[in-house]
Amino acid sequence: MKSLLEHLSVDSTPQERREAADRANMNPDEFIELLDNTFSASSSESDTKHRILDLVDLYNTRLALSVIERALEDGDSRIRVRGLQAAYRSQVDSFNAIIQNMLLDKNEQFDIRKWSLHILGKTDPRSYNKTIRTTARDSSEDVRIRKEAVFALTENLEDETIGTLCALLGDPDVEIRQSVAWALCDISSPDTINCLLAALEDPDETVRDWAIRGLRDMDDSRALEKLADAVLASSAEEQVRMIRLVVEKRSEVILRAIVVLLDSPAVEVRRVAAWAMGVSPYPPAVASLKPLLDDDDDEVSSYARVALVRSGGLDPEDLRI
Repeated sequence: MKSLLEHLSVDSTPQERREAADRANMNPDEFIELLDNTFSASSSESDTKHRILDLVDLYNTRLALSVIERALEDGDSRIRVRGLQAAYRSQVDSFNAIIQNMLLDKNEQFDIRKWSLHILGKTDPRSYNKTIRTTARDSSEDVRIRKEAVFALTENLEDETIGTLCALLGDPDVEIRQSVAWALCDISSPDTINCLLAALEDPDETVRDWAIRGLRDMDDSRALEKLADAVLASSAEEQVRMIRLVVEKRSEVILRAIVVLLDSPAVEVRRVAAWAMGVSPYPPAVASLKPLLDDDDDEVSSYARVALVRSGGLDPEDLRI
């Protein structure tokens, strides 16, 4: 198989890479022999291993699996990572038992365990969901692995998954709560409404922001109604942040709540509410916007003018610059 290796130089072109893979596919027995020699226990041919792995996506299924199998058993963690990455790309589940052992070994390197999580979550979430949930909940785990487990859980939306994620919104580690809030936003299931509403009271701003986005983007009227209620019930400082996040939804439920806030005693709330009406013009807001033309705050009155023009409540010719 010298001809194969000769085609696997660092500077090989795409055409040469394809030719090398074709040579392997046409001479499977010789290629397997090359694999056995290269990946043997006594071999230290790291460069050759990497060159073989460079073409793993071009081999036929039989040869690709043979390469992945040997890579996963290699003593070099860099080779094992590449084998896991290849397994992830191919969506193969043939090695999941081995991969699960990699995940459960807390002495393994982070990248190896990370890729193991995502392979199990992607290729067979039903069989490995419990293992992934356990990893996500394990407070003794590396927080990075717990976060990856949270991301992997989004591959399988069974009741236990949502229950685990909702429970993790109470985790003492803010990074976990942030990851979970993102995951629930990504899932966008009506079953998560109550969890996201609870997350609106999280002390961390990032968690609250993801909860707002999750409720905002959910195709569910109850989620929007609850979010609108939360906006009205929040502190002035929080209302400013929430308005900026929810206005792009252009939902009538949300816009009605923003109209109410045009009459807020807090100038910063009136300011951002008037701005929002210009971003998402809402004709029913005209009556509430007109009094703001005489607001003591120049920015409020300026935003109100723009909103009135865009909502059809003021003729541009009547503007006085």
